Amino acid sequence: MEKIKVAIVDDSAFMRKIMSDSLQSRGFEVVAIGRNGQDAIEIASKGIADVMTLDVQMPVLDGLNALRTIMGSFPMPVIMVSSITVKDAEITIEALKSGAFDFVTKPGGAITFDLNEIIDELSEKLILASKAKISPKISQPKISKTLHPHGLYDILFIGSSTGGPRALDYLIPNLPRDFPVPIVIVQHMPANFTKTLADRLSEESKIRVYEVNSQIKAMPSTGYVAKGDTHLEVTVNDGINLKPSDGPKINGVKPAIDFTLSTIAKANLKILCVILTGMGKDGTEGLKRMKRENFTTIVESEKTAVVYGMPRAVVNAGLADYVLDLDKIPDKIIELI
Repeated sequence: MEKIKVAIVDDSAFMRKIMSDSLQSRGFEVVAIGRNGQDAIEIASKGIADVMTLDVQMPVLDGLNALRTIMGSFPMPVIMVSSITVKDAEITIEALKSGAFDFVTKPGGAITFDLNEIIDELSEKLILASKAKISPKISQPKISKTLHPHGLYDILFIGSSTGGPRALDYLIPNLPRDFPVPIVIVQHMPANFTKTLADRLSEESKIRVYEVNSQIKAMPSTGYVAKGDTHLEVTVNDGINLKPSDGPKINGVKPAIDFTLSTIAKANLKILCVILTGMGKDGTEGLKRMKRENFTTIVESEKTAVVYGMPRAVVNAGLADYVLDLDKIPDKIIELI
């Protein structure tokens, strides 16, 4: 099997060395190393790497601006390497929307960290990224429809993982201001990053979007993002209530789509469920626990999904009612609602 060729760009000599040695010991071929965003652009222009790791904070040219140039001129799979600071979280979310494949965090800070906490995750994402198709950003159509709710659904539920922030950045702004039901979003992402994601979606959309960090009553025309590293529970008591819930990871992730769907099933709510891009099969078991008459499912197509794992699992289980390209999903949601 041919080795995956990796380029590493980071302003820390320590990071460059430890990432290079660790990845090569795991069978990757490190073909280029850079210190700043200008180096990243030059490496990308040569077309020698299958995938690049790109630090968020660098001198000369930062990771975000380097990424934008790369995606515009020399598109390739890029994994951002971010600290867990609020500033880095904001930049990382913007990078994901600008075309980065995914990101990994440095739990111990910008210079030193426990390698064992990220190398498995980084290796898995490098493998997936090397196989990913890089597509241009979908332009936003103008949708101006007034909804007349049919009363068929209590919630619009959206589950997403790898590639999800970019897909959400397209989908949520296309929902009208008078959307008649609450929108519950579970995106696989660490703490800090989900608040930034919710804030950015809220800024760009006609509806308000919040991170669920305490119990809250779900309202129409409002989006609710599960808090990172916390499951999201849905209950019914004088309306629909959302609250963070602790517990072990499910399918290796937290928040997990299966957890939230299982609580929706217990509450006997009717949902329009959208499963977007993502690795693995999170969401399938949760849907299996629901009464079939209580949900309609739209899954993103293989054509537009960055990773077709979660959508494929729903399709293979016979639980998909519609398989659509991302740019067709907002209209179908509006039609069904």
